[in-house]
Amino acid sequence: MSLAGHRARGPARAAAVAVAAALVLPLWPGPGAAHEERLLVGRVETIEPARKLLVLVDAQGAGRRRLEVNPETEVIACRTGAGLAVLHRGAMVRVKYLERAGGPSEVKSVLLLGSLK
Repeated sequence: MSLAGHRARGPARAAAVAVAAALVLPLWPGPGAAHEERLLVGRVETIEPARKLLVLVDAQGAGRRRLEVNPETEVIACRTGAGLAVLHRGAMVRVKYLERAGGPSEVKSVLLLGSLK
């Protein structure tokens, strides 16, 4: 193989790498897209589905946590699916949520553990 043939592939290869990077990099999560899944056990202080608001008091005494809920949030009570309507002030719950940098923490699921009703 001649040296001239090797140099001719160099620019083509660089162009292919640039195109691949242009296609892949926009899909790469940036610092603003970072999130972490977390669990929290606590008592419901406030539930306002119209405002997409759930406020929990941490059972371990770590304070209050404001979370975002929506009609698609999975709520499990007595091993069956239920809606946000079963949640009330004083209910003990385990919540799985996504903590997002710079945005609201979005609730993925709520498991009703008990009630003080």
